[in-house]
Amino acid sequence: MPTLSAIPIREPWIDMILIGVKTWEIRTKNTLKIGPVALIRSGSKTVVATATLAEVVIVTRKLARANAELMGMTEGEALSCVGEYAWVLEDVVVLKKPVPYMHPSGAITWVTLDEPTTKKVKAEATRSR
Repeated sequence: MPTLSAIPIREPWIDMILIGVKTWEIRTKNTLKIGPVALIRSGSKTVVATATLAEVVIVTRKLARANAELMGMTEGEALSCVGEYAWVLEDVVVLKKPVPYMHPSGAITWVTLDEPTTKKVKAEATRSR
């Protein structure tokens, strides 16, 4: 079974994603990892959701103005992200019961979940749909 990659996301951004008001996670780096991912509430050592990382787009002034709401920001805040990357999340499933995981030292952008944790996350996502 392929393991899931997980994205640690700080509050308040993770909360905005979980309630569906933010679908663009802004990052300073691009990624080639497209597909299913897990979402981690930073500092909690728990996976709180699954999602599909549908695409990555570079934030331009035009995109920032048009999509500030999807970024969870005001237009002015969004304009400060020009040149960064929007990781577009779709099909977010909030886990009814968050799944604990072991956070490796130094992991900031990605965490690779082990196989047992991946199985637990996938099973909980199925139950939470």
